Amino acid sequence: MGWIVLTTALALFATTITMRSVLLNRVAEDANAGVTQEVEEFRLFAEQGVDPNTAQPFTSMGNLMEQHLEKQTPATGEAIISVAGPEVLFTDNAEEDAGETLAQDHGQLNAILDAPGPSGVTETEKGEIRWGKASITAQNLPEGEPAEGTLVVAQFTQAEVREVNRQVVLLIGVAAGGLLLTAGIAWLVAGRIMQPIRVMREVAESVNARDLSARIPVEGQDDVSQLAVTLNSMLERVERAYASQRHFIAEARGRLNGPRQEASRAIKVLSREWLTADERQRATLEAQRQLRRMKETLMSLEILAQADDPSFLSLRETSLKEVTGEVFAEAAGLSTDRRWVLEAAATGWGWLDPQRVREAMLQLARNAVTHSGSQDEIRIGSSLSDEKKWVSFWVADPGPELEQEEARTLFESYRSEGKGAEDSGMGLGLAMVKAVANAHGGTAWIESGEDLGNRFGLDIPLDRPRQGEAGNERPMEGPEGSTGQEI
Repeated sequence: MGWIVLTTALALFATTITMRSVLLNRVAEDANAGVTQEVEEFRLFAEQGVDPNTAQPFTSMGNLMEQHLEKQTPATGEAIISVAGPEVLFTDNAEEDAGETLAQDHGQLNAILDAPGPSGVTETEKGEIRWGKASITAQNLPEGEPAEGTLVVAQFTQAEVREVNRQVVLLIGVAAGGLLLTAGIAWLVAGRIMQPIRVMREVAESVNARDLSARIPVEGQDDVSQLAVTLNSMLERVERAYASQRHFIAEARGRLNGPRQEASRAIKVLSREWLTADERQRATLEAQRQLRRMKETLMSLEILAQADDPSFLSLRETSLKEVTGEVFAEAAGLSTDRRWVLEAAATGWGWLDPQRVREAMLQLARNAVTHSGSQDEIRIGSSLSDEKKWVSFWVADPGPELEQEEARTLFESYRSEGKGAEDSGMGLGLAMVKAVANAHGGTAWIESGEDLGNRFGLDIPLDRPRQGEAGNERPMEGPEGSTGQEI
């Protein structure tokens, strides 16, 4: 606002100075034009050389001068003085009888008469005058009459200069009022412009590690409003990232604490010297099982932590049938008391990270083992979509049918399941599966039905995914009576 006011003040100052200069130049031009006109009229009158009263040539220079002055009506601020020998005549229309004063001031008048040029500018006690003079010489005059006469035309510009200064003062007053009005309007406008900035500052000051929910109110569609929208989006991302970080830490602590305590108890049991061989073997197996659970949890957490990293995937053209076969072979080794079935294997090639896909599918297989009983059938397979743009990988188990809301929340990254430590693979493991699917630009999904059991899978596009592409949707077409939920 200060720069606006300063710029406006400089512009008004320059305008005022320029206007005064223009007006003073106009005063000088008008005075010069008046002097020139009077001098030309005198010369024309002298060339005629005829007394208008007698129609005869003038018999004296004094008479010629007197007759000319009688015919003149000086303009405002103008004085006409004629000099013929010792005789000085004048007609005056300047304020304060300035012309008469000049005519009677022989020193000032002689200085003008003796000046080398025909015109000039002179300072007098009555102010500045702009003057011009013309001299004539008459022939055949009587003996003793002066043959030479001079006419002096003086324009006193003091009154006009005062009027110019009055107008300039008035202009300065108007400019000052306009400047104050501009400053007031600029202050109001600046206040309205800065108000959203102040709100942004207050919101930024209110954000802390305990509360990231503050948002900037958005009004209008201007640039500041768009900035507020951008900052709100940033705050939402920060809040999600912070919540995710806290949940990640809480999840790691919760997921690892149970197995750690179980492993610690098993190790304490092993330290007892009186244990039988069977008891020692059971304690060893329990410690190994808990350590394996901790390892699986750490792997899932590591995958979730890396999921947003651009280098998370290592894409290459991969045989779909080969990946399906490798997953089935590794999954069959997870539990020997389950019946493993390779239900289908897609043929063809697709752009994917086979290692990440295997990790996701093995996590689904471990979940199936956890939520099934001895000799239950677990089916693994893959298939192409009808348009052959997607490949679906899945693991199916005969578990109980899932409710719609339960199926919706299973893939949430961090959730408290309330089913004990044995169920820890569902929430965190399925979150990892969802992260792998989204990183490929695909989706994770669940199909559940009374006769179908539960089928968990992920869809991956066969083409190389575009930068930032994730979460593409596909319609769910489960069997009649089934619950299909895409995440």
